[in-house]
Amino acid sequence: MGGQLEFARGLPAYRVVKDRLIQALASGHYPAGSSLPAEKLLAEEHGVSIGTLRKAVDSLVFEGLLIRQQGKGTFVSQHDNQRLLYYYFHIVPQGKQKVRPTTKLLRFQRGRAGDEAAQRLGLGVSSWVFKIRNLLLIESKPVIVDEIVVDAMRFEGLTARQFESRPGSIYQLYESDFGQTVVRASERLRACSASQEHSKPLAIESDSPLLQIRRVAYGFRDDPIEWRVSYVNTSEHEYFSELNS
Repeated sequence: MGGQLEFARGLPAYRVVKDRLIQALASGHYPAGSSLPAEKLLAEEHGVSIGTLRKAVDSLVFEGLLIRQQGKGTFVSQHDNQRLLYYYFHIVPQGKQKVRPTTKLLRFQRGRAGDEAAQRLGLGVSSWVFKIRNLLLIESKPVIVDEIVVDAMRFEGLTARQFESRPGSIYQLYESDFGQTVVRASERLRACSASQEHSKPLAIESDSPLLQIRRVAYGFRDDPIEWRVSYVNTSEHEYFSELNS
């Protein structure tokens, strides 16, 4: 009934179904990695034609929230190492392909958000957050220092030991242990100079040129999950991204 009222107000039927599916994903009704019901059942559940249902699902597949597997069905996306490399990791050795980095935890502490992190995460400046400094090595060379900030309430109970001993990526940890699935990220790039606290782990001189990547990662409801600033030594590495039309 509610859906019919929304249709009457002019919202396209597939958009209503898409929004409902996103709500179901965000609530955990369809957990990461699980399969969606058959299209016929979903169409009946939402009171729309199979064509309308497919248009909604197609849109979510295009956005990376769902994955179609031929002969098996449609599944909720989940973070694995390959997905992490393709969507969220863009630093490669110059002229080469992506390589999965290794990591080393440099700092893990609880503190107040401060102005910028509060703005990026939609928090108060005095909100408690976890501040994490992480070193990424590519082929054993220190290349990136990540400064990561997440809401301490959203990630209640997170510990340095848990973060450091995670079996997969950081986004896999968010998803598996805290039910926080990153579905998209926005990035801004700029040049900067290496501070002393970043030059030392990168084994470079202070004031050396670095690439700075400022990223906000978002969840299903387009809510900010993580604020990250990456400092990249590009003397032997570069930013690489493939764009599909």
